[in-house]
Amino acid sequence: MIKLFLVEDEIVMRDGIKSQIDWKKEDIEFAGEASDGELAYPMILETKPDILLTDIKMPFMDGLELSALVRKELPETRIIILSGYDEFSYAQRAVSLGVTEYLLKPLPPEELLGCIRKVKKEIEQEKSMPDLDWREELLREQSDYQRQMLFRALVMGDRPLAELLRMAEKLKMNITARYYRLLLMTVREGEGVRPAAFREELSGMLDTVKGWYFFDRGENGYAVLATGNDGKELDECVRETIGLLVGQIRTDETRSYFIGVGESVNRISDIGKSFYEANRAFSCRFIAGMNRVVFSSDLSGVRLRTDNPGLDVAGLITNEDTRQVLDNFMRTGTYEETDPFLEGVFRSIGEKNLNSRIFLNYLVMDIYFSMIRFLKEMDCPAEKLDEKCGSINSFLKEDVSASRAREYLGLCLKELIKIRDGNTRRRYGRLLREAVRYIDEHFDSEDISLNRVAEEASISPNHFSSIFSQEMGITFIEYLIQKRMERAKQLLRTTQLRSSEIAYQVGYRDPHYFSSTFRKTQGMTATEYRSGKNAGPEQGKED
Repeated sequence: MIKLFLVEDEIVMRDGIKSQIDWKKEDIEFAGEASDGELAYPMILETKPDILLTDIKMPFMDGLELSALVRKELPETRIIILSGYDEFSYAQRAVSLGVTEYLLKPLPPEELLGCIRKVKKEIEQEKSMPDLDWREELLREQSDYQRQMLFRALVMGDRPLAELLRMAEKLKMNITARYYRLLLMTVREGEGVRPAAFREELSGMLDTVKGWYFFDRGENGYAVLATGNDGKELDECVRETIGLLVGQIRTDETRSYFIGVGESVNRISDIGKSFYEANRAFSCRFIAGMNRVVFSSDLSGVRLRTDNPGLDVAGLITNEDTRQVLDNFMRTGTYEETDPFLEGVFRSIGEKNLNSRIFLNYLVMDIYFSMIRFLKEMDCPAEKLDEKCGSINSFLKEDVSASRAREYLGLCLKELIKIRDGNTRRRYGRLLREAVRYIDEHFDSEDISLNRVAEEASISPNHFSSIFSQEMGITFIEYLIQKRMERAKQLLRTTQLRSSEIAYQVGYRDPHYFSSTFRKTQGMTATEYRSGKNAGPEQGKED
């Protein structure tokens, strides 16, 4: 609901305005009233009205002084001046302050109401424009990026405890507890696409569970840190919440999921251990298939999936299902998942088969040549594996054991993933350069947005936001605002264009939002900048 504040020293006039308009019918909240600017100012700062209706001539502080103060502190507030003085100097001063309307008294109630309705409609239209509230989007992007940094720091264990607590506190997370447990999960829809809408639904669900914290890991899925002060209660809560999550996921039959659960630990510095165990369980999605919940304590029961229950174990690696498992891992698995993935593959093959040297040689060759085919698909020379891991021919001449075979294949698979990720980073580097060029060329468009640029880059908005923040060191919104403000400052210093005209030229639909953004980012108004004032070194920065 739109809020209006009235400042008028004539009590008859003030009471008349209050009583002659049915504020409830107009869907306007009458936020307060005062007889002069001095009394009104603190009340206005507290109520933050959308519309300020004020007289000019008042004792103690007149309407123009009040308007100047309100414009500085609440630039989004629309100001309607009521004046009994048809003097050019007053009107000129009102225009310079960015006053929305300048009305001469006396005026019929219907004329005043018509003006209020017009201003109300403009405010409602602006509030319905999603790209105008840049601060909200900026804060969301910054929060996502800071969450990624906190999660990385927690699982890497390379930062002091005090720093971790400060990072968490900034995100309003209280991670001080006696027990911690990590869950890793992925939710897919249709052709393996992450459902963007479900991400918000998922984080919203988990935010209601006390002591649970949600992290978006981009293409690697999601992570959840569960904390509690009672070990048994935390374990029960984990199982109950997983049940709720799975139930919610299954409301859409096109979705598939996998959840890997680590062991409980009782130190923040040991969260990395819980991550390692959760990652071992999470890597089983390649082996056991989707729509499973696997606890790290139950890994011994996970076996390689197959659509042929009568399959001879000795022929596992030549089976198309199994080759598809390996192919899926090479495409989407992570460096950290390599060892647990191979552990699961070898466990599924069985000790009896692994004791056969002939079988081991065959196993190594089949997996090795699957990797070679994958490298060729990426147009990468196969020699890269031999350079880093040793040639397959030399390896096969050894007295191969199961542990040695797993070690060799692990080296090869890790090297392959490094090559794959290097190609991906180069591709993202090109993509990012193209995206930045697009932003630089279209920053002055009203329609530019994170979704629009991500669409140009042909990746999901969340993934694009994550890549942009990590590679550029600032969020998309920060970069866009930076480009707009740079251009605005050029125009302010080199042209006689009014601020409202400059606002349109740098991509803002509304001059008031431009003025607000300029002051908040540059530490001064556009008028002050044009007059030659310089921002201090700490001004204009967002918290």
